Amino acid sequence: MSRKKTLLASSLSICSASASMVVGTDQHPVYAEGVNGLDQTIPPKQDVIAQEVLYHYLNPIKQVAEGNLAAKVETKPLSYQIEKGDTLYKIGLFYGVPHTTLAIYNQISSPEMLIIGDKLNIPITKKWVRLKVTDTLESLTKEYHTTKELLLHLNPILEKTDITYSGQMIAVPQKLPVSEPKVVKPPVQLVTSTNASKDAPKETGTKKAESPKKVSSTGTFKWPVSGQITSNFGWRNGRQHKGIDVWSSAKAKAVIYAADGGVVTKAGYSGAYGNLVVIDHGNGWQTYYAHLSRLNVSKGQSVSVGQSLGNMGQTGNATGYHLHFEVRKNGNAINPLSVLK
Repeated sequence: MSRKKTLLASSLSICSASASMVVGTDQHPVYAEGVNGLDQTIPPKQDVIAQEVLYHYLNPIKQVAEGNLAAKVETKPLSYQIEKGDTLYKIGLFYGVPHTTLAIYNQISSPEMLIIGDKLNIPITKKWVRLKVTDTLESLTKEYHTTKELLLHLNPILEKTDITYSGQMIAVPQKLPVSEPKVVKPPVQLVTSTNASKDAPKETGTKKAESPKKVSSTGTFKWPVSGQITSNFGWRNGRQHKGIDVWSSAKAKAVIYAADGGVVTKAGYSGAYGNLVVIDHGNGWQTYYAHLSRLNVSKGQSVSVGQSLGNMGQTGNATGYHLHFEVRKNGNAINPLSVLK
């Protein structure tokens, strides 16, 4: 017998002998039913103590970490690395989270476009609880509204050994609250220019450039499209997202409107932006409308607030249909939500 096995056997023998001397045979044994629910035999107390010794022998670091008997909840959400064949629906089914919630939580505008190797944040944390005498895997799934598969995923030790005991700490899932995306207001269509077509959304070509008019923005803007915000302004995937992404179920039929009056300084394809319209509103204000599928304006044209600029698309570096909308002041991108009304 190896030195490690000898030491373990000695520890178990000493522990069992000690338990026999201290506990009378007329007392009820303290035990934990097998977590897999298959062990229907009630072990004597010394056998359970022996199981505890074996568990702590195999998990010395865990033994120290479990000094606090109170249940603890981690703050970091679970993460999942996307594999070939994965879908948001499949991933959400495993974790018990609706696929729409996963899309909102990870700011995914096009759920069908998942990249292998990328990591998803799951709105679930681990809550550490201690097993009770009557706990089984089946009772735990009912108590914490989860599945056997997820419990085993959170507790690999339960798959590697049948040794469990009353007081052992295990992780159970606890869902995090997820805020619904903001539903933006439909834009107010105000066409005040005499040369602005009332049927602009139906146009298929670009308008002839007009003489630019002097404009002076007040610094407040209308919503360029109605829909849901799928990505906010700020840092995203290690770099700054200079605007907001707004998705509409109308997709290519969703009309994009000018957030304020001004002069079109860019109307065409622009790298990662795809089909892009840029409007100069005066006083240092500019707005960007990216990933359009169709343009209804041309460079140098004067536009009014609420005038059609084109249609939502997925051109350029876009994972799906949405409008990437930016507001810039003196060349610096600011949070559009601070000036939209």
